[in-house]
Amino acid sequence: MGIDHMEVLKDVLTLIWIILPAYVANGSPVIGAKILDRAGFKRCPIDKGRHFIDGRRIFGDNKTWEGLAIGIVSGVIVGFIQFYLCYYDLEYIIRSTALSVGAMVGDLLGAFIKRRLGIRPGDPLPFLDQTLFLFVALAFAYSLSVISITVLQLSVLTIITIFLHVVTNLISYKLKLKDVPW
Repeated sequence: MGIDHMEVLKDVLTLIWIILPAYVANGSPVIGAKILDRAGFKRCPIDKGRHFIDGRRIFGDNKTWEGLAIGIVSGVIVGFIQFYLCYYDLEYIIRSTALSVGAMVGDLLGAFIKRRLGIRPGDPLPFLDQTLFLFVALAFAYSLSVISITVLQLSVLTIITIFLHVVTNLISYKLKLKDVPW
């Protein structure tokens, strides 16, 4: 009895479909920031330039209210598209909201951790940069009972996410949406 490759592909694509709002929420602020910058819009850092008790910035200039809103709204829009494509299943909107908010909270948490470690905004911290948004997004959705995931599915999503993160960052760099390829 062999592996049904089509069934495996279907399962992987289903995982990507389910997590898509978090992926979009995590990636869209980069594009939004470039659009706002080119339009001359002054962005507002979430931490307003304040420092934590260790003397370092809380998040840094790259974590803005505009980026947070762009991320959440973009992810929720994906949920509305899924809602309309999937026979008006309201769970898509609830899940996309939880995943989008969770992804953005995970991104902020990652910035907070990197600042505590003395890592400058934009500098890489392997694994954390690629996965923390995913783990927090899944935790948010799981806490609202709008997602159920096995350890195997989490492992597959982690591998896919790391791969997609590398590829999309390289593409963003080539398109001059990012200053660095990571």
